Amino acid sequence: MERERILIVEDDRGLAAALAAELGRAYDTTVAHSGRVALSELALRRFDLVVLDLNLPDMDGLDVAEQLRSSETVVLMLTARADVHSRVVGLYAGASDYLAKPFDMQELLARVYAQLRRRGGDRVLSWGPIRLSLGDQTCTVDGDDFPLSASEFRLLAILMGHQGRVFTRDALADRLYDDRVPSSNAVEVLVSRVRSKLAAKGVARVVANVRGLGYVIREPGG
Repeated sequence: MERERILIVEDDRGLAAALAAELGRAYDTTVAHSGRVALSELALRRFDLVVLDLNLPDMDGLDVAEQLRSSETVVLMLTARADVHSRVVGLYAGASDYLAKPFDMQELLARVYAQLRRRGGDRVLSWGPIRLSLGDQTCTVDGDDFPLSASEFRLLAILMGHQGRVFTRDALADRLYDDRVPSSNAVEVLVSRVRSKLAAKGVARVVANVRGLGYVIREPGG
């Protein structure tokens, strides 16, 4: 499954780099050192979670949080303002969690994990008769349980989560196998296995080849 995206909004460049290094082990991270840059990044792409420092050089982090209230993005606030009033204001501004500086990196990682797990608990991807539940990692076809291996589930989740986007073999390998080095035809074998399983359930032409480019799941009827 494609890694979740985290935007780190922190003007302390040393801390931002440390956060990016730690979170980058499990997530796709982007760093912004100001509120305006953060808002530009948020306008360009979807993030699953924002680690947001309130004390930014160009604007109050609360203003950034306010602009995210209507979105599905989870906000974890970081600040040296440790008083109860500041925590309450931050939560009302749209934060899902609040961590006072200085903090332990392991606690931050645990809170990020908990927030993302809670967010993805009921997220479901669908294509025609296929349903993927990201929370409990299950798949159904026409309402019937459809057993998949972990790699098969991840492949379908990546492609179904980005219907219409063509992924090269290398791009899929990066997402599917993380730091492991797969065999040269691992992706092809995996795609073939998924196709065969779906065909046995009467669902064909789900994962399409794009000659010379890679693989795609197009929107039904597209």
